Amino acid sequence: MPIASTIDLLAPLLADPPNLAALADESAWATIKEEAGRFGVGPLVAYVARRHVSAAERAWCDRVLSESWLRHDRMLRHLEYLSGLLARENIRTIALKGPLLAERCYSPAFLRKPSLDIDLAVAANDLERAVAILDGIGYTLDFPLDYMRAHYHHVELSHPSKPHLELHFRLTHRALGIPVEEFFERAVPRKLPNGESTLVLAPADQLLHLVLHLAQSRFGTLFHLYEIRKVWNAEPPAMRAEAIQRAAAHHYSGAFRMMEVAFRCRWGEPFLPPRTQLPKTWLEGRLTPALYKKFEEWSVPGRGLSVSERVRARWLDFQLTDTPADALRLALFFLRTARFNFTSKRAWGTVKHLRFAPAHSTARDRFRSGKA
Repeated sequence: MPIASTIDLLAPLLADPPNLAALADESAWATIKEEAGRFGVGPLVAYVARRHVSAAERAWCDRVLSESWLRHDRMLRHLEYLSGLLARENIRTIALKGPLLAERCYSPAFLRKPSLDIDLAVAANDLERAVAILDGIGYTLDFPLDYMRAHYHHVELSHPSKPHLELHFRLTHRALGIPVEEFFERAVPRKLPNGESTLVLAPADQLLHLVLHLAQSRFGTLFHLYEIRKVWNAEPPAMRAEAIQRAAAHHYSGAFRMMEVAFRCRWGEPFLPPRTQLPKTWLEGRLTPALYKKFEEWSVPGRGLSVSERVRARWLDFQLTDTPADALRLALFFLRTARFNFTSKRAWGTVKHLRFAPAHSTARDRFRSGKA
């Protein structure tokens, strides 16, 4: 089924209130069950559907929900362990997205898409020490630290039996992203199941992060579009205005303006409040529903891209830049990264002793496939 048709089938079930018409169509329901997990909305769809399908079909709903609960609980406990481990070594962390966002914004919490990894923000000057501490409990870098610092916004670590881990030293957008240090100034404590506390992003910063995360992913994730709508609408106007202001200050107006297009396309409602003071981008006229549909098409979960398609996909990224100077900066970054990957890929392929998480899409995987 085409990507647009699949999303058209899933999105009504995420509306408020949900549109249940597709549940009565046997073929549509079969497609929903097959595709909901791939688009990250399996638990949400199962929760909505289970009261409206036959007893036999509830088995699928219950299986999806129980698996989601088990993964949520596992990730929450591991987050508790990791944040405590680093805190005892005087390394501050901020828990990003994941199980604590689920605890704050979903009821029940396991309705949030099960996390594939733990995301922690760590100040750049604590990064090496954090990696060394994690190495002591069996975590191994997926890719050399110097490379990740130069080209990415996080480092990725794998463990033979524990969840994958990402340490973010920038919020998103690879080497061009916002350093996380400023977010520690505004971060707020959040209780963990063991009674200890960790930090989470302040409300406006949480909104900023969710929008930038989806923009970096080229707006192709239905679950994250749903999550932004859920969290955005739950915050008061002052918090939304603060997030918009910070986006403009960091030259991410394009991401927020494209989110307006995405909301109107998928939810039939505006994202930006009336009379929002947000600068127009230099390519404002290109931020259209047609462009959003392109983002959806090119970012379908699991889709691989050829070399020529990856080059064309970069044009999608350029159209979100705020100014010509931002576009030039992005172009220079892509050229620098491509050159480094071309000269270093063969050398990296000779490294045999590192352990990797084969089921996770890491920077190493993207590097080897030419997608970095």
